[in-house]
Amino acid sequence: MRQIIKGFALLALAICRQVYCWTFLIGSYFGFRYVYRSIRGLMQSPLVDTGHIVSITSNAIYSVVWVIAWWMILRKKPAAKRWAIAANLILIFTYLPVLMFGNWRGFLKLELDWWQFILIGIFGIIIFSVPYHGWRLREPLKGAQAEH
Repeated sequence: MRQIIKGFALLALAICRQVYCWTFLIGSYFGFRYVYRSIRGLMQSPLVDTGHIVSITSNAIYSVVWVIAWWMILRKKPAAKRWAIAANLILIFTYLPVLMFGNWRGFLKLELDWWQFILIGIFGIIIFSVPYHGWRLREPLKGAQAEH
């Protein structure tokens, strides 16, 4: 019974990791799309706000980290855990670049409005911090050994 529960837990962990993997890819797609559209908008506008440039730059960096995390998880690379944790930290601290302008009140408000993604990031850090070597059981079940 213990092996079955362990197998189920490892399968659930594998499913969660794959969901995060593809979420990183989708997030990077929308991030790159935002960066592309913002740069096109800047090229047509005579006024450029420093905050907008910081937003574009941070979104480009976030998207690169997310796509690298997706690739590492998909290919089961040894550094996948570190990239996945970095991608989840981005979800938690998305509005950290706001602090560059000294707007603490705005930072706290933006972070509190982003609470769903903060929870997703915390959950992701927990998921990728758990040691994981595959969801299939390495040892056969004891009941299966008795039958053979």
